Amino acid sequence: MSGDPRADVTAKAVWSHRWLYVAGACAIAVVAAAIAGLSGQFGKPSSAAVPPAPGPCRPGWSLTAGAIPAGDSGDSLTAIAGSSFYDLWAVGYRGPRTNQNEYPLLEHWNGRRWAYSPGAPLGGQQAELTAVSASAWNDVWAVGDFPNRSGPLIEHWNGKSWSLQQTDALARWKATADDHFVSVAALAPNNVWVLGYSASGATSPEQNLHWNGKSWHLFNGPNILSNGPNKPPTYGTQAMQILTTDRPGGVWAAGGTMVGGVGESAVPGKGVVEQWNGSQWQVDGRYEWKKPLTALAPVAPDDVWAITGGSFGNYGVDPVEVLHSNGSAWKVAMGGATSVGLDGLVATSADGAYLLGQNAHTMVIDHWDGTRWQSMPPGHVQAPSSKNGDTPSLTVTADGSIAALAPIGQNDRALYLWLRC
Repeated sequence: MSGDPRADVTAKAVWSHRWLYVAGACAIAVVAAAIAGLSGQFGKPSSAAVPPAPGPCRPGWSLTAGAIPAGDSGDSLTAIAGSSFYDLWAVGYRGPRTNQNEYPLLEHWNGRRWAYSPGAPLGGQQAELTAVSASAWNDVWAVGDFPNRSGPLIEHWNGKSWSLQQTDALARWKATADDHFVSVAALAPNNVWVLGYSASGATSPEQNLHWNGKSWHLFNGPNILSNGPNKPPTYGTQAMQILTTDRPGGVWAAGGTMVGGVGESAVPGKGVVEQWNGSQWQVDGRYEWKKPLTALAPVAPDDVWAITGGSFGNYGVDPVEVLHSNGSAWKVAMGGATSVGLDGLVATSADGAYLLGQNAHTMVIDHWDGTRWQSMPPGHVQAPSSKNGDTPSLTVTADGSIAALAPIGQNDRALYLWLRC
């Protein structure tokens, strides 16, 4: 889960897995009919490098057909981003029924239907995508990994085609069997950040790649397990798993620590926020919290939203709470639950925060209007625990629209899309 606070930046880090369906025999029948009538209707994005034509805006939840190749099994979508409500990219992985391999899955929404794209040519290599970000219709970045975490993957959309980004910085990135890319934030064609994270037992700082329009550069984050100068680090795990930006263009990362051991013996350490100061990443002590942060949505330095608790790497941290800060201290704005699932947090202004979550297995969009949280109409989507890699995802598009994606049905052949445009 990831915060996407800025109107022209989206980023998503994926950890939780849920399988979504519509409850009730009548609803199931409607979904089945929709799937039967719409599945398989996909094509290739236009090869012409021209902006997408505006499509119709249908605010609220709507059921659409997914766009997956015929004969696939086990396909999954995990993140969404785009330039507008009629220009969205959803990414994940697909699994052909003829083998057990996994390949990148990219689907494009043009305001009317989803269309399948195979992404950049990878020479038949297996891979999956975990995060996507867009600064414009012709500047979209997707990140992920090759099989068995054998190497990180970066793909770029220039409005005409997807290309594989190869760089010496990738070779220098300390990839191990558990290291992978989890988040990406594209501010502009010459300003893109990618966050690397170790899924197990990380005791070293995170690593960030930066694209300046010409080349990639590698930057290490601070050691957040350290107890201070000349003191040994705390034994445990440190991880920054969210990368995002605020409206003025500041770049932020969030995460935290688990201390005292590994596996079940570890306990939550602290929540940490880092900021890029133009030359290095540094911890911002104003935003330290008593437990790891799992989502971040900064509007400005004095208006920051976050989620604490939930899925933090391989750990589950309770309770799950929504936090808000005026730049001096966190306050709990919602939460205290141990079973609620929060899959997305975005913010566009002091009175424009949105939360994608679950309440008693019901998927809802909540909006903060400056005074209180209010559920957005028209209705909810039933969402029991997932049985595959699908992850509901929430984003702010480059034009300021809000979009949420909730895959349902076998092999994502049906998708719930929520829009506020």
